[in-house]
Amino acid sequence: MRLVLAALAFLSLVTPPALAQTPCHAENDGPNFTDGVSVSAVYFAFQFTAPASFTATGLEVFTGETNATQSLGLWSHNAATNRPLAALSSGSMSVTSTNQWYGAQLAGNVSLTGGQTYWFVWNAVGGGQAPVDVPMATLGQPYCASTNGGATWGNLFQFNDRHWKFRIYGSCTSAPTGYCTAGTTTNGCNAEISASANPSLSGATACLITIDDVEGQKSGIVFYGLGALPQAWCSSGGSSFLCVKAPTARSSAALSGGTSGACDGSLSLDWNAYQSANPGSLGSPFTVGQKVYVQGWFRDPPACKSTSLSNALEMTYVP
Repeated sequence: MRLVLAALAFLSLVTPPALAQTPCHAENDGPNFTDGVSVSAVYFAFQFTAPASFTATGLEVFTGETNATQSLGLWSHNAATNRPLAALSSGSMSVTSTNQWYGAQLAGNVSLTGGQTYWFVWNAVGGGQAPVDVPMATLGQPYCASTNGGATWGNLFQFNDRHWKFRIYGSCTSAPTGYCTAGTTTNGCNAEISASANPSLSGATACLITIDDVEGQKSGIVFYGLGALPQAWCSSGGSSFLCVKAPTARSSAALSGGTSGACDGSLSLDWNAYQSANPGSLGSPFTVGQKVYVQGWFRDPPACKSTSLSNALEMTYVP
């Protein structure tokens, strides 16, 4: 039996997040929700898989229509029963009649491992707004409920009108990681690639890729792929490595600027603008935790294949 009542209407509501941070993982956190779906006074547990390893510090759920203190928590997973196993940490929040996001800081930080299954647990108050998105063609997350504070858990359910809305905050803003080795150009340049931040699905964080110390006045591109495979660029001679596994996608060619014969040229790519202009590009639609591998290529006529390459960069998508 479902532990929620029938829906009355579908609404769209934009509210500021209750926690002034960037979520490390979020599910169905868009503005839409199904109004009039109320819950029973039980513990709800929503199953999720951590997209990457990070430390959780706070939780949010979309609810309202009550005036009471409620709690949110993270639980480990019992693979044998496919149910929550044990509480990892929890925190309390004050909920009002307004339907919006409500958040709780965890009493203790929780280290989540990427690829592992966990449970988002909400101690609901009877009559409160259920944190559900509008119905979809696909099934929502597996969920179950407990009437005894989590001592035991009931049947597991999945429905296409139960896409649960929650967010997990924490420390997940690790920087892009450089790897591989830049080739040494004819004039002794070693082009170095970097990025201002990891790309975000929302596009809220600027992600500017820059390749410095490029040969001046040379034509070049920025290219990327979905895997890393360092290998010599030339079968003999040369010092560059191809660090990105095919297939790849590339930016338009650009001039490095600077001074001919010097190492003061540079190439750059606004990753968000590129993806916005190329919605069907390699890897799209991207997901949280997905990695992309980026490298620079530019003309260097005396070198093997008449080109040289920078080192490479591993970037990981965040919410």
